[in-house]
Amino acid sequence: MEWPNAPTAGFRWLAVLAGLMAPVCVFAQGASIPVGNWQSPQSATYTNPALTGAELYLNIDVARDGSFSGRWGQYLCNAFPGALGISIYSCSALGGDPVSGRLGADGRGTITLDKLGRTAFRWTASADAVAFDLPKDWVDSDAVLYQARLTRDGKREEAPPAPTRDDGPLLSAIALFREFEEDPDGATARYTGRTLTLEGRRANLIPLSDGGAAIHILDGFARAVVLFFARAEQVAGIEEGATFRFTCAFMNFDYQYVQMDDCSIVRD
Repeated sequence: MEWPNAPTAGFRWLAVLAGLMAPVCVFAQGASIPVGNWQSPQSATYTNPALTGAELYLNIDVARDGSFSGRWGQYLCNAFPGALGISIYSCSALGGDPVSGRLGADGRGTITLDKLGRTAFRWTASADAVAFDLPKDWVDSDAVLYQARLTRDGKREEAPPAPTRDDGPLLSAIALFREFEEDPDGATARYTGRTLTLEGRRANLIPLSDGGAAIHILDGFARAVVLFFARAEQVAGIEEGATFRFTCAFMNFDYQYVQMDDCSIVRD
């Protein structure tokens, strides 16, 4: 099958990639500007069909003052059967219209996509990656186009292998995610305003610009739960792939994953 080559909108302020500051970065009012060429991948694969229209392709050059320009495009996706009955969506970048904008020192910016429009957005950067997250519903359309993930000069990142959905016992964080998958509105009504203690397996750990940190919990290949911690040192010692317990306040279910705030680690 082919997914329509159509743009849209969505938002999440989460920074999804982090690392040490690159030597080429410069500082402005305490924040680093990721100077140089940054490119989205020419191709990508997904197991969550809701994500196949979410990615925006960018190939941009960022100047020391934060201004950037280049080309933008979309991804055309085809589905084929994968292991365990999970469909795999193979996507390739198409198009190359002009794009321009500016990165602010406070993690905010503006972007103008030729033939589509202009919007504010949030950005984060590490030595090896830049993440753009555009606001939700900034384009009046039924498709999805709200985020871009770029690496320096388009070099691929090495991702650790993800567990399958049947790998080990069902952890409570994944059970919660699947509850939202099955009944998003009902689950939102049940958990709004609640604080929960759950167990999950650590995937990506992302330092945030405010000194906090976020942890991703995966259900197979798909991002299932995102946990936000006020201080990065709260999650010290939790290695990737480790199972841990945590207490968090439910925030929302958006973009096909559960977001939880005010998190703390439950340590024995």
